[in-house]
Amino acid sequence: MKTFKRALAVLLTLVLVSSSFVCFAADGEKQYHKYDKYLLLGDSEASGFRDFEYRMTEFTFAPDSYSDFIAQELGAELIPMACPGFRTVELRHVLEDDYVVQDDYLYSAVPHHQPHEIEAKIPEIRQAIIDADLITLGIGGNDWGAFLGWVMTDFLEDHPLPEDYENALREFLKNATVEDNIIKTIVEFAQMFNAMDALLETLPRAVVYAFKTLNENWGHIIEDIYAMNPDVTLVVVGMFVTTYKTTPEAPDVVIEPDPMAVEVEQMIIDYGNKPMVDNEEKYGYIYVDTKGTVVEESHPTVAGHRHIANRILEELPDASFPYTDISINSSEYKAVEYMYLNNLMKGETETTFGGEKEITEAELSQVLNKISGSYEITDSTKSVNRLQLNMAVNKVSGETGIIAMFKQLISIIELIFSGNAFKNVTRAEAALRIYQAVRYK
Repeated sequence: MKTFKRALAVLLTLVLVSSSFVCFAADGEKQYHKYDKYLLLGDSEASGFRDFEYRMTEFTFAPDSYSDFIAQELGAELIPMACPGFRTVELRHVLEDDYVVQDDYLYSAVPHHQPHEIEAKIPEIRQAIIDADLITLGIGGNDWGAFLGWVMTDFLEDHPLPEDYENALREFLKNATVEDNIIKTIVEFAQMFNAMDALLETLPRAVVYAFKTLNENWGHIIEDIYAMNPDVTLVVVGMFVTTYKTTPEAPDVVIEPDPMAVEVEQMIIDYGNKPMVDNEEKYGYIYVDTKGTVVEESHPTVAGHRHIANRILEELPDASFPYTDISINSSEYKAVEYMYLNNLMKGETETTFGGEKEITEAELSQVLNKISGSYEITDSTKSVNRLQLNMAVNKVSGETGIIAMFKQLISIIELIFSGNAFKNVTRAEAALRIYQAVRYK
């Protein structure tokens, strides 16, 4: 108990201290790995569907889409296998022979292909996965999108809203399609009928239900892809809000969005992206945040696609990365790559990082001093335990106040009850913890 009290006293002191990270840029031009075949998987966002100027994008090449920009930059052959209307349900059905679909809407949102036509493509899609060097997967919007409208319709039976608002909402939802911006209209109606409080109380529960299929299917889809091609570089493209819009008359001018609409949709998008973010470390794929994408109605403009392409290219592994003991598909790869590119942590040798070795107080303090410019450097060869690491990183990352205190308190309790209060941290674990603090700062 005395140990716990002393640790807590140190914690309460540290959480009151704040500083900020300095972002480092990599020296020189990025070197990409050689990707001969680039496979595009996903829905209409991935396929390059356009709102203002219709063009067929089911399993076809779409100029000026993010896959086009990426393929050109990498000099790779683009294999387009994205299909508007695809949900995780459809993709999992394509990838698994024994998946029993319990869904009344299978393929119902796909505009121009009948179910038997899509299923005829299954061998081609699976072979493309096997042959690919690089895969980008952009899916999830249709798991809620217009389908959220169907969910809201059912949800209203047991959770009534103010009468005028509910009547207007029901009329809209009755005819909504995958091309409609469901969230935008729901929010606009709530503002019109002064029912925002009721919406904010009801919507999160409906969203949880609407995202059920995405949460259930996500891990299966990732495992299916890696089972077919365990060495592929897999990039998961996150979803984005569709409130930053242009018009056909002024495609380069972004209309100032309603702040409430942005806030509500961002809440939903964050929830939808959660399984993608949470499973990045587990499976070792690359998650790409696409905040700031500009759309026409609900699909990206050319500039929006360029933005997504740039974010993907930024996150691709750098071919100059020298450490042979850190696998490109490992959970700590991006963290160690960040340490290398920004000269924050040196390797054990020129070609090995030594991720399994315990990090010392001297090593940790040198890294944190490079980041903050103010962290006190120690020359101690003592190893760092998990609690010391968390408190030191939180101090440098500027996490202060009651939230940081509870984070540390939970960390202490977990360590005490697991019997690992003095378990030491490896260099790879430390790199990952520091990278997460920098990345999500």
